[in-house]
Amino acid sequence: MQKSTSLKIHNVFGSLVRILFFPILMTISAFSTPLSLKNTPYFQPSASVNIVTFYTSWCPPCKKTLSLMEEMTKKHPNLHISTINVESPMALKDAKKLGLGETIPYILIADHSGMVVKRFQAIPDKTILNALIQRLEEGRLENGTLPPEQRIDSWKQNRKGM
Repeated sequence: MQKSTSLKIHNVFGSLVRILFFPILMTISAFSTPLSLKNTPYFQPSASVNIVTFYTSWCPPCKKTLSLMEEMTKKHPNLHISTINVESPMALKDAKKLGLGETIPYILIADHSGMVVKRFQAIPDKTILNALIQRLEEGRLENGTLPPEQRIDSWKQNRKGM
């Protein structure tokens, strides 16, 4: 018995859609999963902000990034910075687990709980990086707002005074 035309179109179109959109969906899901430094040797629980910088010794932008990180350490004493040279195969394998692609320097910035809030794949602007670190040290989110539970608490307190 011959299949109907609509079934043939559905089978062809269905497989075509899966072929075209599967890689896109996989890419989206890879970037949407939250990244944490908590179970890595790069996380310091006592630090207000944890920064991991992946670099190589032959890369001029990496050298500028490392000097920028030294400057940030002087400005922010509660900052913990880990610098990892990815020229060894083992370090490169660990870096790829944390999202390192084809570009270096690669910088991960995590809050006090170890959740990565920002990724840089180039030298970050000094003022932007400084402002981000300052907001995270104050317990604010990357965009400068309070976390939801603190916003709700402050809203409740403001409502009591009315």
